[in-house]
Amino acid sequence: MTVHLADPVTLDAKEGSSRLLEEARVLREEIDWGRSDTMLRLFDYLLEASSLGYAPKEIEIFHAIFAGPCHDAAGQDSTVRVYIHRLRKKLSDFYAGHAGARLSIPKGEYRVILVDAPENEDCQGGEAEIVGSPERTHRFALFILAVTGFAMLNISIWALVAPGNGKRAMPEGAGTFLWQPFAKDTRSILIVTGDYYLIGSAPDGKEVTHLVRDFAINSRDDLELYLMNHPEDLGRYVDVDLSYLPISTAAALAAVMPITNSTNANKPHPSTLVTMSRLTPDALRKSNIVYVGFLSGLGLLREPLFQASGFSVGSSYDELIDRTSGRHYLASRGMFDGDNTSQSDFGYIASLPGPAGNRVLVIAGTRDAAVAQMAEMVSDPAQVAALSRRVSRGGYFEALFQVRSIGNTNLNGSLLIARPLRATNIWNGGELNQQFPDSDPQEAHLGKQS
Repeated sequence: MTVHLADPVTLDAKEGSSRLLEEARVLREEIDWGRSDTMLRLFDYLLEASSLGYAPKEIEIFHAIFAGPCHDAAGQDSTVRVYIHRLRKKLSDFYAGHAGARLSIPKGEYRVILVDAPENEDCQGGEAEIVGSPERTHRFALFILAVTGFAMLNISIWALVAPGNGKRAMPEGAGTFLWQPFAKDTRSILIVTGDYYLIGSAPDGKEVTHLVRDFAINSRDDLELYLMNHPEDLGRYVDVDLSYLPISTAAALAAVMPITNSTNANKPHPSTLVTMSRLTPDALRKSNIVYVGFLSGLGLLREPLFQASGFSVGSSYDELIDRTSGRHYLASRGMFDGDNTSQSDFGYIASLPGPAGNRVLVIAGTRDAAVAQMAEMVSDPAQVAALSRRVSRGGYFEALFQVRSIGNTNLNGSLLIARPLRATNIWNGGELNQQFPDSDPQEAHLGKQS
């Protein structure tokens, strides 16, 4: 990158550019940049300009980093400011709890400076408001309570099934072939649950009044991309750092966690629980993974699994297509209206290798009833024994079940397909001939609001 010193200014960073660059070198190596190459390029651009005593203009940043054609000022503002806000917050999070020198981006400016004390980096003044104002908490708290009810339920389940000081009888299911590889391995178990990103909606651009689930926006990065393409929604759609966990997943944990706790009892570390949105590649490598949730919430596991699987995802995650036969397995999509009509759902179990010789067990379903039924299945020795007669005990496999339900209550499940997985080189980033739909779990309570 070449910085043109057309308008030189005096910056705090100019006097101590060597300290600035040294601190930046340390931060660049240690900070978690995630998958955002754009964020890293923006940081490097601002850093180089600041070290030379130059503050680039917004239009310069837009063309240097985002390589877009000349748009109107509003389009430029939305792109640059969204990323500047995200970068400022990433720096603030990195230095949280640490005193002393730190890198900072002053509010309303496009430069990196080295400061010796924390700055107040809320999102006020010239920055577009992308977070809810802290003083407006009363009404927003009601919506947080509605969503965190899922989390509270899970905390209660965790308290019921987490290992205590006293000895507990080993659950019967813990001795089956599904769980023996986890018991024999020295690595601890990490339980991963599929969760879904929520957006705060502030119709007046100031106060968050309700929460939105948009199936095409499944992360902060997705929201930033959406806002760049829809600048008219800046301030109206905001990141509130919330996600929800389907209640069926919480109930399934009650069945699975006694087994994982027992299987993990003699390991150096107890089994732990994390949502998919918080799962890191490092944790994925270091632990044995048990995924519990919807097929639409597989996250980092999705592409490796479907690289190995004999199924493809159809137009939604309610539909699986058998690549061998071409047969479509489509879950009932009708909403429960209070009658006793039986509906069809599909459950899915898979055992596959992890990226570092570890083990991954997927306990999933297209909808609530199937997730609950699959958790019961892997916990029941009789049902696991029936599955073991259809697959290799020591190998990697996948199994599809049809689940009958009324409402969200599962009645029974029957095994349709059980077969080996093509598990070689699934973590090498090979090309996957599969287009995945947006995440679309049940739409009974949350959907995009206009």
